Amino acid sequence: MSATAVIADTIRKKHPETRLIFLFSQPHELDKTLLQVPEEFEELYLVDIAIDTELWPKLSLLLYDISKRGKIIWLDHHPSTLSFSDKLTKIGIQTILENTRSAASIARKFLQNTSDPSFYESIIKLGEASDLAIKLEKDDPLHHSLETLSIALAYKTREEQLRKKILSSWLNKKIIVPDEAAEAAQEGEKIYRELYQEAKQSTIFESDNLLIADLRNRRVYGFIGRIASVLAGEKEKPVILLTRLGETATLITYRAPAKNSYEKISKIVADIARSYGGGGGHLAAFSYKVPSAYMENILKELIDAANSL
Repeated sequence: MSATAVIADTIRKKHPETRLIFLFSQPHELDKTLLQVPEEFEELYLVDIAIDTELWPKLSLLLYDISKRGKIIWLDHHPSTLSFSDKLTKIGIQTILENTRSAASIARKFLQNTSDPSFYESIIKLGEASDLAIKLEKDDPLHHSLETLSIALAYKTREEQLRKKILSSWLNKKIIVPDEAAEAAQEGEKIYRELYQEAKQSTIFESDNLLIADLRNRRVYGFIGRIASVLAGEKEKPVILLTRLGETATLITYRAPAKNSYEKISKIVADIARSYGGGGGHLAAFSYKVPSAYMENILKELIDAANSL
């Protein structure tokens, strides 16, 4: 949300009377979210959302139609979106795409046009730290804010209202952690700690360059990415967490430590997961949905690959 806030503030500073509408989406449901775009609009920013390659045929037609009604700008850092740069341009979409670990870093080019560059530099750092592009030391004042916001958003992962409250707090009050987020984090803290400990106890494979933990028998709320990131940092190696999606699918969530992208193992894991299912992300952080029936084969391939390095 950091990049979104920076862009929203620059728009509002330039056009104070502009009405801002915030929509939230995942790559696999972007087509449905775009149907909520008003018939009349001036600019539509798609921020920090990857292109789901399987959805592209349908998505491209929808985007082309929407582009006739107003200007579309896509700001992103995910490899799948970067690979579609030319195709996006051909259907009339302006792109701001960079191969970087965080979309917040791209948004820094808007910083000097915000109403408060110092405040929004802090917001950008929160986004970069959330994406493991930078590390906030524990004595950094932003560290506690990041912890609180991350836990709140993970615990209330399906509640768009909390995201809107946080954005409103940043844009209107210049308060990083609103009361609603602090309360949600307090509720979610215990659950997160329990899940984090269980993830460490549910390790089914560990080598010098990879750890795999199985949480398919637990409800994980929206904590899975955070748990994987923190565990990767603690263990100083890439981490794969397995979680259940419905009755027939498994989500493979991968995170590499911030200080080292582990390029070789990252590419191997992504290639194996991609051969069985759909998903995406970037080199140090991605997720793939795969059929549960193939998990035994997938695990064997992952373990064999890790042992061969």
